[in-house]
Amino acid sequence: MGRSKSMGKTFKMAALSKWTSVGLMTGLLTAISQPAMPVSADDRGVMLAAVSRDNSMLMGGISWGGPMIAQGTADVEPFVRLTESGKWHDLNCTSDNTSGCPAFERDYLSKPHKYTVISADGHGATIYTPPAKLSECYDFTEKGSYTGGSIAGSAIATSTPDLFTDSPPPHLLNRVDAEPVLKALSVLIPEKLDSNLHLRIYSLQLDNHDLVLIQRAAADVVDPLKRVFMIGEMERGRFQLLYQGDEEERNLGTVRVKNGHGFLITTVLDSESQRFHVYGFQDGKLMKIYSGGGSSC
Repeated sequence: MGRSKSMGKTFKMAALSKWTSVGLMTGLLTAISQPAMPVSADDRGVMLAAVSRDNSMLMGGISWGGPMIAQGTADVEPFVRLTESGKWHDLNCTSDNTSGCPAFERDYLSKPHKYTVISADGHGATIYTPPAKLSECYDFTEKGSYTGGSIAGSAIATSTPDLFTDSPPPHLLNRVDAEPVLKALSVLIPEKLDSNLHLRIYSLQLDNHDLVLIQRAAADVVDPLKRVFMIGEMERGRFQLLYQGDEEERNLGTVRVKNGHGFLITTVLDSESQRFHVYGFQDGKLMKIYSGGGSSC
């Protein structure tokens, strides 16, 4: 990206005092002409991008899936950088923070890119995207072409797959397997849940924690039922709520870095904007550790 360090700032005064005037001028000109030192990968982070088989990522959420297709086109949206030390960095280009948009468009979006899918859906697929431009809503989703992996619905891709390892995907439970969870959820009605009807229930594993992810999104809502996004754990037949949101939120997939930490990545939408959330464990507690990216009008 745009940050770099000039080699010309490394001279020491003690060394300068020994130079002749000609030598000093030659040294300064040489230093100025040196290319800027690249920022290390750990400082800059590797790019992560959300992938959707159709345009539903920005038009009402990620699609619930379809036939597995080993090659084709998909919407691709870079949304965050992740460092090897586990820090999540925004791209400095959103409708709330536009100061970095010109540099981001010039240094990143204007170039073609190659991504590798690291989520379970489409794992190993290679995605190529052409140069992109910012829209008036600060959207930079681009149509990419992919080969080498079957993507059913949504996926997570990265510019540097070597940082990641395999991650078990959220698994949609059938009616029989979901029955114990539905029964346990009844105690949350009506304080935290309006109804346990029309819910999608997933089993999910992050950092050796067996979690339950519960969704009711726009495609599932039957008025007057509300949208639901909850993450919890089942303990001895009881549901322990760890996180609850009240927006249109759907899971995109999970990723796991090689240090062992896993993360759930979701997309959040309303009538005028879209962004991303990342959930993971810190000090043994499930937390929303990142919110950002996306676009807004």
